[in-house]
Amino acid sequence: MFSIGEFARHGRVSVRMLRHYDAIGLLRPASVDPASGYRFYPASQLADLNRIIALKDLGFTLQQVQAILEEKVSATAAGFEPEAITPVVQPLYDDLWCKLCCAGVPAAGPAIAYYEEVPEGDGALIVHAAVPVRAEADADDRFDVVDLAEVESAATIIHHGSMDDVLSTGQALARWIDANGYRSVGYNREITLEWSPDPKQWVTELQQPIYATGGSPDVSRAADPDAG
Repeated sequence: MFSIGEFARHGRVSVRMLRHYDAIGLLRPASVDPASGYRFYPASQLADLNRIIALKDLGFTLQQVQAILEEKVSATAAGFEPEAITPVVQPLYDDLWCKLCCAGVPAAGPAIAYYEEVPEGDGALIVHAAVPVRAEADADDRFDVVDLAEVESAATIIHHGSMDDVLSTGQALARWIDANGYRSVGYNREITLEWSPDPKQWVTELQQPIYATGGSPDVSRAADPDAG
């Protein structure tokens, strides 16, 4: 355990800043000596401090940082490009599978990644790693069990291979949506249909929420845009 001064030096921040983070509930010390009031931090909290600093450097307010950190099995990406998403979402799934295994909760369906914009985040996204389960979360579990919002209509396409190469598939879906008189709503969900240690063997379904414009037929599922 580090004293607050030692922890500040390792994290390259001021003691005053750590005290402020404690006061607002952003980063509380692991223990406080009841007699002296001295704060103590384990080395593991350096990762939390580094994440706070990184989010501040992206321009988030402390209130926004706190809201992001309170999200479970989620993280922040600078944008929606594959190079921004991939290094964020993969560690999330590693973490999620470990937490499910420790809780004894089996998956009940394919993994789902979905995204939310960060308010005033200049294009930054909250990345969520999810998997269907038939269970309620206990208080000790470090994941939430939530109901995803229903999507009335979606255009879908199957992507084969690494998600680093998903851009052309996503653009093909966008062309189909535009050509058939639809408009996109928000960000797509990504459903992992087949997973392998070799990313070239991955099969992922992109589900893009849409709404129909005037004169377009009402469909709830669009076929693969490249199917002809």
